[in-house]
Amino acid sequence: MGLGTLIACLVAVGLLSVTGNDFAVAGLRGTDLYASYGLPVVRVLAEVAAVVCVGGLLFSAFLLPEPERVPVRIAGWAAGVWAVAALLSVPFTLADVYARPLGYILEWDRLLELAFAVEPTRAWMLTALIGAVIMASSRRVTSRAATRALLGLALLGLVPVASSGHSSSGGDHDWATASLLTHLVAAALWVGGLLAILAYRTGEHLTAAVTRFSASALWCWIALAASGVINALVRVKPENLFTTSYGFLVVAKVVALGLLGVFGFFQRRTGVAEVVRTGTSRALLRLGAVEVLLMLMTIGLAAALARTPPPEHVAIVPTVELRLGYVLSGPPDVPALLTDWRFDLLLGTGAIVLAVSALRHRGFRLPLWLAGCAGILLATSSGIGRYAPAVFSLHVVSTLVLAILSPILLVLGMPRDRRVLLHPVVATVLFSSSFYLVYLTGVFEWSLDQPVVRTGIHLWFLLTGCAFFCSAFASEISPAVRRLMVLAALATQAVFGVALLLRDSVIGESFHRSLRLPWIADLAASQHLGGAIVIGFGVVPLLITGLVLLVTPQRARERELTASR
Repeated sequence: MGLGTLIACLVAVGLLSVTGNDFAVAGLRGTDLYASYGLPVVRVLAEVAAVVCVGGLLFSAFLLPEPERVPVRIAGWAAGVWAVAALLSVPFTLADVYARPLGYILEWDRLLELAFAVEPTRAWMLTALIGAVIMASSRRVTSRAATRALLGLALLGLVPVASSGHSSSGGDHDWATASLLTHLVAAALWVGGLLAILAYRTGEHLTAAVTRFSASALWCWIALAASGVINALVRVKPENLFTTSYGFLVVAKVVALGLLGVFGFFQRRTGVAEVVRTGTSRALLRLGAVEVLLMLMTIGLAAALARTPPPEHVAIVPTVELRLGYVLSGPPDVPALLTDWRFDLLLGTGAIVLAVSALRHRGFRLPLWLAGCAGILLATSSGIGRYAPAVFSLHVVSTLVLAILSPILLVLGMPRDRRVLLHPVVATVLFSSSFYLVYLTGVFEWSLDQPVVRTGIHLWFLLTGCAFFCSAFASEISPAVRRLMVLAALATQAVFGVALLLRDSVIGESFHRSLRLPWIADLAASQHLGGAIVIGFGVVPLLITGLVLLVTPQRARERELTASR
């Protein structure tokens, strides 16, 4: 592992020594070698540590029949290294951004002054905080649920840096950021899982762990390949692949990814088959060692790619495209909302996966479930989703579909044994407070410039909506409590709509004015329309749900009386 990390660092530094002229031209290079070559080295250390952390938590949480302490403890130490490497990245990043010697940046007062000044350093500090939390929490984790929660936190730790690099700016940055995040998550799960398998090669549950990992490794490679291709197409034109340093690195990464796919195929055919058949891991270890070495070299290549500026395009990008990542062809009339789609790489793909998975399993009420998936797709990828960041009232429509309409359909369409029940009070508070927390605290404004935050908000509304309606439709909870839940949600929803109607200041005003859209003359009117939509479109489904819950117990009592006669 140490040798592989060293090779990854050498690959990153070696490639940067070749592409150094591009940095000088772009004005991105620091004034000394320490800043220029130290940053990719600490980045490689951070990424390798993150991979080990994710792998240990994945292994204990999902691959073993019963969770074990050793993988979690290793993940905790790796998280500590991840946090330290992330903190070390701060001064190197500042030296690179401000083109100053590293010694100049390391003066304590100056370092504290500049640390929060630029987005990349803020991202590294947030990553360090997440790593420290994982390290501290790993010592007390004993259950599978807690281990899975730590795994989710570790994957969340990949988000800050992913949303602050090349992919976070310019045209198509929504697709670029989503594809890069998918790429990083898939790579961490795949590489980390394989490292954990190789480290556990003599364990008694090796066969079960290898079988489970083999099934998911293929999907990780597919996600890795698809997201990598999308990100490359967004960042570099085909004609620049063999004429620029950035293009050459992209081609090298594609070749490495193809080789990893070949190794994975033979690993599945020989190494995994041998473990399942005989319980020995010699072939798995031989192929796995080469595969891990190639993976770590690819991490070094990715670190060099992150430090290489993409080819510059002379064309002037409109303000709307710079802020949103794409253009808006005209006003959001009915034809535009129906036909002007922009596919959401994360939630759109998730909706399709949910729909296809239901077709392969029994117990789903397919019309309801598929309608819920279609609602997610419409809210995030149709003209509604495309115009939502620019038009407040359409953002409200998208939110209401994700928070109310789709969750109702999904909960009614899923098998009862798959519903996750929260305490009624918890479910109601999470659902009802989400609208206030997002729209009235500045989170909405933050999300307008951050596609990843916007996706996270959409996912939050969807999950809290599903949690609320799982409890509202649960027969295990008394009808009176369920009716109170819906009544509380109705009241808070109506109050939120009235608050939007009566609010004088415009939410997200600076962002929306910067777009300079000629067909939105009155931002306050759009906000007031959003409030009316909340009262109308948002309250009606809840009201219908309350009426259903009111009528259902009465009909049940009537059936009981009829049967007793």
